[in-house]
Amino acid sequence: MFNNYSALLVLISFCVCYGQLPIFRNYEYISSTKSPLPFPACRADDIECLRRGLRTFFFLMDSGHLGMNPVDPMVLNSVTVAVPDEQMSFLFRKVNVTGARWTKLVDRKFHFNNGKNSVRFKSDLHVVGEITMSFAGRTDPHVSVLTMDLSDIETNITYSWTGQRGYDTEDYIIIGQERIAVRNSRTPSFFLQPRGTEDAYMIERVLSAKSAVLDFLANEVTVALMHAIVDNFRLFANQVPVKNYYTYN
Repeated sequence: MFNNYSALLVLISFCVCYGQLPIFRNYEYISSTKSPLPFPACRADDIECLRRGLRTFFFLMDSGHLGMNPVDPMVLNSVTVAVPDEQMSFLFRKVNVTGARWTKLVDRKFHFNNGKNSVRFKSDLHVVGEITMSFAGRTDPHVSVLTMDLSDIETNITYSWTGQRGYDTEDYIIIGQERIAVRNSRTPSFFLQPRGTEDAYMIERVLSAKSAVLDFLANEVTVALMHAIVDNFRLFANQVPVKNYYTYN
């Protein structure tokens, strides 16, 4: 049986086998334990239960629980795309991303590729921001507001993890650096505002002809979002002893 807080297992991807647990060792400092809110108890192989726990965890992130940063909505500073063959570039700034809290768990794997673990998510995201299209031979860029809908965009997150023991004698999970791969099977749908302007017309014409630009923007926005989510998981694991979300004895 799991104790409470099993939603973190979505990322940590524990197996019920003892041989797949991390080795805990003493280390110098760990932040003091706080009382996290309960998650539903799950088995590591109960994917439906883990999905429900993940949903709860997203709401906790958005409430700032344990110092975690909200991810829905999330604001990104900027994303840039260069098209050298066309002497063209795009700047997507003040990007507002919504829909992250409804991210779905697809599956998870553990201890493959030199001990790496992975979790696969699928998301539907709504993205709005100011887009600027510049040409090398043009002084004034085209500027408009771009809205994109990303449907069934899939992310695969791989990471390493170790176990460490704090001065409080509790065991903690330390999540290593993650790598994020994005697969978007659908070209994002989009529209520009305000309608009827020369800038909107020119940008729409180029984006319709070069869907790779939309794909790149969508992928970069998704990667930034997933890094923020993993950082929240990392913060949670750094403060909550393993015994609170996983039975490993």
